[in-house]
Amino acid sequence: MHSAEYIALEGVADILRQEGIDPSRMADELAVLVSWASLSHKEHGGLEWSEQQPDLGYAFEQMTESLGEHGRFFSESRLPKLSAKSVNAIKGHLNALSDASAIGLAKALVAVVEGLERSGQVITYKLGRLLAELCAPGQEKTVLHHDGSVTALVALENPEKADLSMRTVSAYSWVVSDLLGSTLTVGDAFGSETPPGTAGFVISTPPFQASEFSKSSKLKSDELAVLRTARECRVRGVVCASLGILFSRAAMGIREELINENWLDAVIGLPKGTLLNTHLASVILVINKDREKDTPIVFIDAEAPQTDSDIDKLLTIVRNKKTSPQSATAFQSDLQKNDYDLTISRYKLGRAAQQLKQLESAVSLDGVAEIVRAQSLKDADDHEGATVFLEASVRDITEPGRMGLPEKTVHVDKKNLRRAQSQRLYPGDLLLAIKGSVGRVAYVDDACGDNWVASQAFVIIRPKGTAVSSPYLYRYLASELIQEYIEETATGAVMALLKAADVSNIQVPLPDAEFKHAVESTHTEILSEYDAIREHRNNIQGFEKRHWTLKSTNTAPDEEL
Repeated sequence: MHSAEYIALEGVADILRQEGIDPSRMADELAVLVSWASLSHKEHGGLEWSEQQPDLGYAFEQMTESLGEHGRFFSESRLPKLSAKSVNAIKGHLNALSDASAIGLAKALVAVVEGLERSGQVITYKLGRLLAELCAPGQEKTVLHHDGSVTALVALENPEKADLSMRTVSAYSWVVSDLLGSTLTVGDAFGSETPPGTAGFVISTPPFQASEFSKSSKLKSDELAVLRTARECRVRGVVCASLGILFSRAAMGIREELINENWLDAVIGLPKGTLLNTHLASVILVINKDREKDTPIVFIDAEAPQTDSDIDKLLTIVRNKKTSPQSATAFQSDLQKNDYDLTISRYKLGRAAQQLKQLESAVSLDGVAEIVRAQSLKDADDHEGATVFLEASVRDITEPGRMGLPEKTVHVDKKNLRRAQSQRLYPGDLLLAIKGSVGRVAYVDDACGDNWVASQAFVIIRPKGTAVSSPYLYRYLASELIQEYIEETATGAVMALLKAADVSNIQVPLPDAEFKHAVESTHTEILSEYDAIREHRNNIQGFEKRHWTLKSTNTAPDEEL
């Protein structure tokens, strides 16, 4: 059930929509109205016009003067130009807030703004509460970085002890901090890898993957936020970042510092759609400076928190380091052995990974096949004297899974000829896509030319020995089990990526002669069915062209008759 404050502010927002207020200004305009109403109730006991409380335009002029640098929010407002009818309707809603507390107004404002159109990624009210509870500050000062942290600010137990730090201030963020008695700091203070001071608790919700975010650091915005938070907090810190922070090369040094210093306490993965206005999935890193040496790190594959109960369950898992259907734990040494990769699926195994782990008589893929990582081949500037290759790509894979005639031609000079020769394709090879369309498998048959090579999107899998055959391995890699495993294992915030090491470690069950023959027979039957489908399609196309086809001829219509 919504609060009375929420209902009143939602009514005001509806009037602003009807008046055609620009959606990009809605949050700020609603905020200045809340501030005006709050001050009017304190000083005048209501919003009725009088000699002491003139009309809206004059009231905003007074507030502009009295608030100094922050008064520009009122001078920039479009509200004094509203119709008298709309102003009276707004007053009616705002007068209902006479008994509202500052915290009640702030929470209602944040909740209503969540439903408005706003640029940039938006932290929901529930996620803001989760961030605040994960940080769980005591009596010490809490520092919150970036505009998105406003939703965490209203969830703090002692917001008056908080400092909201932003690069640029908006009416919305200023009004919320003013209502709560928080300090508002504006500037580029958090643009440095080395904070000028420390705070007991830090909450950071940076924009994702913004480059050239700092004048002194080459790190992207959320990479810098993680490093800055870890170094600035004395007790605990919480950062909401993009998935790349878990595995990217650029963030390797940050992860090493978090893990080697024993600061990382939890990694919480959130699905796409948890943050508004961005298609990117997100992750929460919890930093704890009071960790014991042998305390495990908890990895959680979470759903977007929708209720207080959802939040409480996540908090219990983090605090108690519980293993559950959605979580797993690992130790500092485990993370170091994994080359500081924090991808959640490496520690919380998915359904397919668990099933692979239970396979009997299985060996890793690199035990039964040679695995070649294809590299990028640059087209030679001078084609004269260059060797011509046809480069196979994902789009060349046919419906039955065969590798068709590659469309792309690459001219390779002598300097790069050895690299090209190392990724030549031969009949019986398998190709597995590890970039972009990860998991796509192709079978190279006898149609393969002697100048076919694999593109950098693939690894070449070449069975060795007699333990497994190409058809057997193809069917296994294309199976539902392995395809789901690949989906669980792939990383990448924008483009899916599968590490070559993850391919090498795929467990392959060694078949007996009877089962191997059965799989190979199935493979043959499937290809035969696809051949039949192709024949049926050709027949259908022939039937469709029997009547009223568009003839290609130069004869005049009368001559045809």
